[in-house]
Amino acid sequence: MPYIGEGTKGWFFFLKHDIVLPTMGLPRYVFLKAGFAIPVILLFAAGAPAQQYTSQTYIDTTIQQAYFRLNAATDVSGMGMKMEDAISSAKQIANRLKNIAKGNPNEKYILWKVGELESQIYLEESGLLLEKNQKRQKLVNDLVAPFNAEIGARRPDFSRLADIHNKAMSVDRAKAFNFGTALEDRKKSILKDVVASFEKALTEGDFDLAWQELVYLKNNKDYLGVSLTNYSQLAAKIQSKITLGNEREFILRNADIIEVLIANRCFVDARNALCVVEDRVDNIKTMARKVEWDKFYFRNKHLREALERKEDSLVKVNLSILKDQGVVAASDYLENVLKKYGVLQEKVGKMDFAILEKAMEYRKLQDTAVVKQLASIGTPATDDSSSLFSDLVGAAKKKAQEKADSAKLAQDGNVRHTSAEELRLNNMRVSQELKQKRDEEVLKDNKMKANKLIIDIYVLLDLKQTQKAYDEYTDHQAFLARHVYTASFVALDSTVNAEYAAFKKKKK
Repeated sequence: MPYIGEGTKGWFFFLKHDIVLPTMGLPRYVFLKAGFAIPVILLFAAGAPAQQYTSQTYIDTTIQQAYFRLNAATDVSGMGMKMEDAISSAKQIANRLKNIAKGNPNEKYILWKVGELESQIYLEESGLLLEKNQKRQKLVNDLVAPFNAEIGARRPDFSRLADIHNKAMSVDRAKAFNFGTALEDRKKSILKDVVASFEKALTEGDFDLAWQELVYLKNNKDYLGVSLTNYSQLAAKIQSKITLGNEREFILRNADIIEVLIANRCFVDARNALCVVEDRVDNIKTMARKVEWDKFYFRNKHLREALERKEDSLVKVNLSILKDQGVVAASDYLENVLKKYGVLQEKVGKMDFAILEKAMEYRKLQDTAVVKQLASIGTPATDDSSSLFSDLVGAAKKKAQEKADSAKLAQDGNVRHTSAEELRLNNMRVSQELKQKRDEEVLKDNKMKANKLIIDIYVLLDLKQTQKAYDEYTDHQAFLARHVYTASFVALDSTVNAEYAAFKKKKK
């Protein structure tokens, strides 16, 4: 049997056989029966390293940092993404401790504390998932009511329906699919209904209703799949039958109605009626005397400006509420005034974005406050029990310093520009923006002219003025080819040439 004795180098193990026993502590001498002593590093046994003991203080402190991050994220209102970051960080801490626990003398304690942490992580993840689902459901519910109201209207605004459908795509794809199915079915039914109503009104001589249906098709033709050729043929049918007297009476009567609608903030009805009147004024340009036509045109322009002013004044009030009373009051005004009165969707969207920016700005202020609090904490002594907390504080300080350095560099860079250079750069930017705007306006104007030419040519064909239609087409053929969709141009080309060939044949 081996026995133990003490020598000048420490404890000795005297063995009768060739056996090496593992011991703990500093290097010892192990004596074999041959009488030789061999120094052994006792941290190694059987060729594999043994895990160093991890203190309970370090484990508890590390776990507490995970709880600290979870609690800090919970305490900050509206910081959903911060909670996700805290959960991710807590998972990393749990994994780190699991790796430390392997073969560690304190393994059972580490795994027990990690188990408690993982239970809390599970609860936080479940709560976050539930909160996300609730938010998503609320967003979906907020979209269902306006979608159903719009799609059920006699003449729905398909641009608004498309906007709601796109929002649903980013929130809930299943609900968006239902929206899309309902939207496609409504498109088919409404197209048939509008065309039938137009034809009936035209047959019965109800040109007012026919014009309303035609303008509705014009405003929604891209959503309804109405080609320029089909629209132009319908427009030609009504234009070939109108008289200056009927149009003059309609324009004067409806201009008065539009004024009342604008005064009563019935913006949707006013906008729709104004579109109809503007179209009809445009179509009597060749029939009316210039003085009379100018009178109609400028009255329409003033009505359009009055409508814009009314809407813009409400938007300014909304912006003032946002500045003075905050996000909640501004959102209420947006819902109960701007949307209720039918302010242009583009302006509503910009106001919505302004409110969102304000909310994000408020959230950033909250975030900055938290970062400043972390940065103001003194870094504790760097030892095993506080290393993770030191990392947290150090990272926060580093991030704050990087932002400060970045801002300083940007400021220093701006100082290098002289006032003359700044002025030149600003002038170049303004010039480029104006040029782009002019190009867009020219392109838009040319497309409108091309569309008007197509309608005029179809009108001439409908009036059996084939030679005049052919001459008009050949005179503007190159212009039309540049500014009209290929399918519409090909349809016009084949129609005009077919009609002209039949006309020449009949003439012979």
